[in-house]
This record gives sequence, structure tokens and C-alpha cells, in this order.
Amino acid sequence: MCDHAMTIAVTGGLGSGKSTVSRILASYFRCELLDTDQLCRQQLQPGHEGMKRLGECFEGRFFCPDGTLDRQALRRAVFEDPEVKVQLENILHPIVRKIVATSLREKEKRDEHLVVEVPLLYEVQWQDDFDECVVIFTPESSVYKRVLLRSGLSFEEISLILKAQIPIEEKRKYTRFIVDNSGTFASTVLQTTHLFKRISVP
Repeated sequence: MCDHAMTIAVTGGLGSGKSTVSRILASYFRCELLDTDQLCRQQLQPGHEGMKRLGECFEGRFFCPDGTLDRQALRRAVFEDPEVKVQLENILHPIVRKIVATSLREKEKRDEHLVVEVPLLYEVQWQDDFDECVVIFTPESSVYKRVLLRSGLSFEEISLILKAQIPIEEKRKYTRFIVDNSGTFASTVLQTTHLFKRISVP
């Protein structure tokens, strides 16, 4: 095993299988797993800084009468208005990055590993925050099938999300650690096991 705590970011495109590989890696390292998408969702709950700043920025535009967030209205606006998307990201990304940075410092003090799932790792240029970055590769044709089956997103919405992300073929060039998730689950597990051994052996 490596002689120091490792911080590992797992990224990839929409529907690539990031969560699956992240969970496997965290179990191998016996460490905590942070999901930045989940952190963003938490920040849009009552009482959180993200929710407060969203209300201030949009003056209650995306709120229901009971004070909760109208997620459908916000999602629709994000798809239809690039400015809303930018403003939302400007609110959430610094907050989430700060949360992750705090966790990274705490783990380092305790000499504990940490795996962080960061879908937009290279888009927001957070790659230098981590010791190692792992890209999960899945061909775009497979992505459409997977996401259409598991979510309520339309083909057009999926296309918009993919266009806003760096192409997966480009992301592959940014790291030496790649898991090809286009095959069977067993193949993905084997690749992740091999990846763990490569990362953990100094």
C-alpha cells in the first residue's frame, strides 16, 4: 500500500459509470466517498448557504409558496437560459469546492484516503486539487441508451448536457488512469481492481 494518504478524483461524462467506479475504489481504499453532485443538491435544501444565495440572486424566482425550491422550474431555466446556468454554477461551485477542500485537509491530518466523484472535474479545472484523477470512459452512443432508460431526461436534454461537457475522448488525454466502462460489469470491476493496485503501490 502507498505510504501516505491519497486523494483521488473520479470523473467522466454523463452516464459513464462514475458512481459505480467511485464506490468500488472507496471500498478498496476503505475510505469515505464524496459526491459533488450530491453536495450541490444538499446546498439547494433549506438552511444551506447555496439555497440562501440562490434566493438572493434570483429574488425568489425559483421558489414554491412554501419556501422550498421549485426544482423543475430551475432545471427548465438552466436548459433554456445559459445565464441562469452560469449564475447557478457561480453560486454552487465555490461552496462545494470549499467543502471538498475542508474534507481533504481533515483526511490529510488523519492520514486517511478520500475518493471524490467530480463530474465536471476538468470543466471547472479542479484537477490539481487531487493526487490522482481517474476518467471513466463510455462511448456517447451507450450514454444515450443508459441515461434515457434510467432518467426522465429527453434526448434533447441529454444532448445539451453532453455539449456542455468536455468530450470524453478529450478527457481521456488528461490522465494516465482510465476505466473503460463500455463492456460488462465484471470487466469494469477487474479494471478498477487493477487501477487500485497501480495507485496504491508506490
